[in-house]
Amino acid sequence: MVDVKGLWRRLAELASAPTAETPRAPPSQPKDPTRCALDFFSDRFLTIRDLGFFGQFSRSPNGRYVVGWSDRSPDGSRGGHRYDGEGRWILLEGDRLIAQGNLQRPQDGKVADDGTVLISDWLFGDGLDGVLAGFSSEGQQLLHHVLAANIDDHALSPDGRMAICRTLNSPGSSDSCKLILFDVHAGRELARWDPEPVSVAGYEFDTDADLVHVVTEDGDRAAYDFTGRLVNATEWQRARIGRGDLNVIKPAIELAGPDAASGDIAAILQGLAVACSTDADWLRARAFRAKGELLEKLDRDAEALEAYESALLLDPQVGVFRRSEKLRRAVGGTSKTKPPRKRRLEKQADRFGMKHEVVELEKGENKLWRSAAFREWTSIENAALEHYLDGGWSGAAAEGGLILTVIKAASFAKLAERNADTYIEALYAQNVAFDEDRYAIGNLLASVRRADIGQLRRNWALISKRSGDSPAFYPGVWWDGVEGLFKALGNERLAAIADRFSTAPYDLRAGWPDLTLWRGDEVRFVEVKGPSDSIHASQARLVRDLLNPLAHHVTLAEIIQAT
Repeated sequence: MVDVKGLWRRLAELASAPTAETPRAPPSQPKDPTRCALDFFSDRFLTIRDLGFFGQFSRSPNGRYVVGWSDRSPDGSRGGHRYDGEGRWILLEGDRLIAQGNLQRPQDGKVADDGTVLISDWLFGDGLDGVLAGFSSEGQQLLHHVLAANIDDHALSPDGRMAICRTLNSPGSSDSCKLILFDVHAGRELARWDPEPVSVAGYEFDTDADLVHVVTEDGDRAAYDFTGRLVNATEWQRARIGRGDLNVIKPAIELAGPDAASGDIAAILQGLAVACSTDADWLRARAFRAKGELLEKLDRDAEALEAYESALLLDPQVGVFRRSEKLRRAVGGTSKTKPPRKRRLEKQADRFGMKHEVVELEKGENKLWRSAAFREWTSIENAALEHYLDGGWSGAAAEGGLILTVIKAASFAKLAERNADTYIEALYAQNVAFDEDRYAIGNLLASVRRADIGQLRRNWALISKRSGDSPAFYPGVWWDGVEGLFKALGNERLAAIADRFSTAPYDLRAGWPDLTLWRGDEVRFVEVKGPSDSIHASQARLVRDLLNPLAHHVTLAEIIQAT
């Protein structure tokens, strides 16, 4: 991991920036006052010792000009968010300083082929506001547009005539979430409009045709004229549907119906197939929901039901449960004998291959519960744990904290002290700062298979060292639980869990059932759900991708108030 603060400090020292305690001395002037010795560091930073300047820079498309900016106070001691101490910008033609000025917090400078400069000023303080500022090559201010929203990004046409900026969300402001077009030389706004909801890679101007193109990260182009009208709307919609962009597909579905052209329906279904194959479960769930909505509009109920079921498997809270139940009755037809009506959570448990059981607990005030009258009032998870402990189980109410701690303690013959507080998902994903901490997954799994209680005890001593008897990041985990779960699972079952976990450590760190229970070598994972609760997407993924494939016993415990 790069030490950003240290990098800035070292580079500022190279620029002879004084400390907060040392007043800034006037910069030494070069022999020719208009010429400077430029020291470029990578493709981002510029140091000019003659001017006492250190900051970021960019070049004009023709390479003739360089604009530099420094979001730091004049004495160089403070950068970034602050309440005073203006930053600085400079304009160079070759190695000649031709213009300079001050802004509160200058950012993301652009310079055109004629030397026109565009800079966004993030301003002092905490407000959702900003200024888009433009200057001529002589330093004359051409544009000063105040916005009641933060500026996300901006661009300048190569000829310096036109500029565009995109603003971020600013509740209650008319400047919120807009694309705004400017005539820089005239110093005025030309148009503003709501942008397409896409990830933007950049902007391209065609000033001869009075067009600005918004270029997406996947290469599509939305072309707007200088009034803000999307001139290639049909081509844009077709391209985005083909990409599986639900922001475009969903409005198209709303307009579709049984009489829609078959080619249009086929294009939407093809786009939905792309969206349904993405890696993100939450997005796939919404894609399957959209597919079901389209198929239902087309009176293809059986296919719609299948799409809704796929959505619910990915995210039980995707919002189509009642609709799927209605379709199930319509598709299934009528029957003389009705099966017993299942509870809502029982249906969810069936969907995910979980056992369902009802647990009665006493309910108190402020969402507190207890398993018996002689117990203290506590959380619903701890009260459910007491119920199972009374039934002869051992266990912990720690969600994934316990199993992830056991995996961590078992993954190292000797855990390095520097890794004591490192999350196990970071170690298994190799998302660490130093090469020495990038452990081969095969070696970690081999250690799990060889681990014994002595190894776990030694590593536990480091993991829990800073906070006493429990890890700082999992305060509900104790040694008795670590030892008990390790003995119940055994090396091979623990290694199998760790192996599955290693395929997607950051995804599979979340969603673990509330309770981990064991009795002898029997292990159960129990998800506790109170009234009006539901399975979440991360829980569905954990059960589907890790626990069920390994044939673990997973229970959904529905808590009801004891009568």
